[in-house]
Amino acid sequence: MIINKNKCKIAFTDILFSGLSILYLVGIKLWFPVCGVSGDMVMSCHWAGEVLFALSVLLVIISLIHMVIPDERIKAGIDISGAGIAVLSLMIPGNIINLCKNSEMQCRTNTSLWTIIFMAVICAALCADAFIYLRLHSGKKHSRDNTEKSL
Repeated sequence: MIINKNKCKIAFTDILFSGLSILYLVGIKLWFPVCGVSGDMVMSCHWAGEVLFALSVLLVIISLIHMVIPDERIKAGIDISGAGIAVLSLMIPGNIINLCKNSEMQCRTNTSLWTIIFMAVICAALCADAFIYLRLHSGKKHSRDNTEKSL
């Protein structure tokens, strides 16, 4: 399913990438947040949540840019960068930034689980999308290559 209006092609993967990014952005603050701050004590998982929120904002921004860019090669580059952000987001909770020590805390049971699910799906979708875009254009000559040969 491709919507083509004035060279703006919006594919299913564009909508999937944007939708999942927006859902994760909302979810990290509302549905599966990290443990709350209690008094003067700030848990380390609080900082993991802040970094995950910042990375999810970045994913939403590049997913919206991905949606309006007409060039498939640029879309493939955005897919690759988005997949890198998704992999980084997978490594944040519990690896790069520690979570609570208690295995029953919300950050370990909800936030970590939903981060793995969302980021794995986003990463898989973006890798597949980049592969398709690059595969479609692997046989085509770039317009810059044609102009250099004519000089």
